[in-house]
This record gives sequence, C-alpha cells and structure tokens, in this order.
Amino acid sequence: MNNLLKLTGAVSALLFAVLALMSLAWLQADGMGVFDARFGGYGVDESRSYIAALSDDQTALYQGAFRQIDTVFPILLAITLIGVIWQHARNVNAVVRGVIALSPCVYLALDLAENAAVAHMLTTGPQVSAGAILQASAYTVAKWISLALAMLLAVWAWRLSPRSGGAA
Repeated sequence: MNNLLKLTGAVSALLFAVLALMSLAWLQADGMGVFDARFGGYGVDESRSYIAALSDDQTALYQGAFRQIDTVFPILLAITLIGVIWQHARNVNAVVRGVIALSPCVYLALDLAENAAVAHMLTTGPQVSAGAILQASAYTVAKWISLALAMLLAVWAWRLSPRSGGAA
C-alpha cells in the first residue's frame, strides 16, 4: 500500500505541475487565468471577458488535454489522500476513520462538477448565462475549501492521529 500511495502521490504532483504549466504558458488570456485556479471564485463579467479573450486554440486546449489531465489529477489525488488517511489513522474509531477517509471524495465530486460546469461555459461561449457562471464559481470555491479540509485531515492522520503505544 505504501508504494501505491507513493506512486499516486508522485503522479498527482506531476500532473498538478503539468496543469500549472499549461495554465500559465498557454491558457492565460488578457492577464486572466483558468477558472480552476481562482480560489475566490469568479464573477459574471470577468468570466465572459476571459471566455471571449480565449483564442480557438486556447479553448480547444482547455477543453481537450487540460480537461483530460484535470480529470485524472483529482482522482489520483483523492486516492492518495484516502490512502494516507486510512493507513495512518489505524487507531481511530472505525466509523470515524471511515468518514474521515471519505472526505477527499467530497473534493473529488466538487472538482469533477466544476470541470463539467467550466466545460459548459466554454462550449456556450461569452453569452453563457450568469447562473451557469455563478454555479461553476461556487463549485470552484467549494472545491478548494474541501481540498484544504481533506489535506488537513491527511496531515492529521499522518502526524497527529493516535498511535499504538499511547503516543499522540
């Protein structure tokens, strides 16, 4: 299990680096970055401006290779976080351990929902409805919050959860 976690963690980190490179090198438009990286969400006017500023090639990249990688990345990251929590929180009540271990699934569901919402926005174009933009933005913000929580729980399980022998 340890080697599998190391592999999924390493591939997750590599894919995150690829996504960051793609975002910064090829998906910037008029000084604006990808929706996925906007921690605080995004508004209607700025979203429409970004979509309008994307070239056809940028839109194709965002909906093609970027989206494919951004589908695999959260799956691998969630598997990694679930594994870390499950493996390292052995001495926690089984029900609590299970609930905590499933917390990365919330992040995964929100990230995949965000991806679908952003794909809809890009397909629709600058005339995308305000409701669709605000829904995608809500997914983005919730994704980052749930990821932070899942990572905190993984760190807790790895470093602070009760260990055998009474150590805390």
